[in-house]
Amino acid sequence: MSDEKTPAYLTAEEVAAMYRLTVSALYTQRHRREAPGSLGVKVGRKLLWRQSELDAWFDRTRDEAVMSRG
Repeated sequence: MSDEKTPAYLTAEEVAAMYRLTVSALYTQRHRREAPGSLGVKVGRKLLWRQSELDAWFDRTRDEAVMSRG
């Protein structure tokens, strides 16, 4: 999902848009320790998501879904 123009860290708004979630849903996932919300880290006063961790989570989730189908 990432390319050369994607920053290493993403804001809540960027992650929510990427996974078609609301920012509120992303924060709820973080509170419940559910991915992708739970992958966020505090950097100073900001909550950011590392692009590489989101990509790895997405790939794992996709692979698990494919394996469960067949």
